[in-house]
Amino acid sequence: MKVVSINEKDRAEEIKKERKESCLYILEEMKARVESGEIQEFVAASVDDGGEVQIHCAIKDYLAGIGLMDVGKYTLTRLTVEDYDWEE
Repeated sequence: MKVVSINEKDRAEEIKKERKESCLYILEEMKARVESGEIQEFVAASVDDGGEVQIHCAIKDYLAGIGLMDVGKYTLTRLTVEDYDWEE
């Protein structure tokens, strides 16, 4: 018999490790793409362990940064809406 726990406390360290690995994978992938010249500009948002939100930018100008943030926000919203099952 397999027992499945829905108690996240038991998996807290495992979840923390998975999130850290995911963050590092994304950063390493972006670094490689910046080094190859594929990425010219970027804007990223993060939340630290104290809950403070930060925006990290490598942009040509202020308007480019705003545009990149808006495109990112739009893309994330679209992905969320497309994944939602409206018939539930």
